Amino acid sequence: MNALKKWKYFSIIAVTLVGLGINLVAEAAIIKSNSPAEFDLGHMALWFWIGLFGIISVNAGISFMAEAVKHRIYAEQNNEVKP
Repeated sequence: MNALKKWKYFSIIAVTLVGLGINLVAEAAIIKSNSPAEFDLGHMALWFWIGLFGIISVNAGISFMAEAVKHRIYAEQNNEVKP
C-alpha cells in the first residue's frame, strides 16, 4: 500500500474516532449532570465508563491523525500527490 492510500485510510479513521470520542464524553457529562441526590454506584459507573471510552477514543483518533500526517508527508516527498 502506498503512502497516499495509507494517508486516506488513517485520516478517515482519525476523524471518526475523534468525533465518536467527543460525543461519548459529552454524553457522559450529560449523564453525570442528571445524577440522583443519593449515592448510586450504578449511575456513577455508567458515566465513568462512557467517559473513559470517550477519552480513549479521542486519544486514539489523535494518534491516527499523526500517523496520517506522516504518510501525507511521505506521499509528497515521493511525488505521489498530483499538483
